[in-house]
Amino acid sequence: MELSKLSKVVRKAKKRIGRGYGSGKGGHTVGRGAKGQKARNKVRSTFEGGQLPLARRIPKKGGFKPHRKKGSEK
Repeated sequence: MELSKLSKVVRKAKKRIGRGYGSGKGGHTVGRGAKGQKARNKVRSTFEGGQLPLARRIPKKGGFKPHRKKGSEK
């Protein structure tokens, strides 16, 4: 095997995963739409736009209560 007889390896250029115009992703808005909170910064998944969150709306159960209380038996 000689170096001159080896076949050439043709590689496709990798797509640059950048954020600018040359990345192929779009530049400017970079796939985030136009304006708004989601376009500008990260929003946690549980955020409900200022509405009282589900975790705080659900009533909390206060411990274990036995089915038959002691002393109520006849």
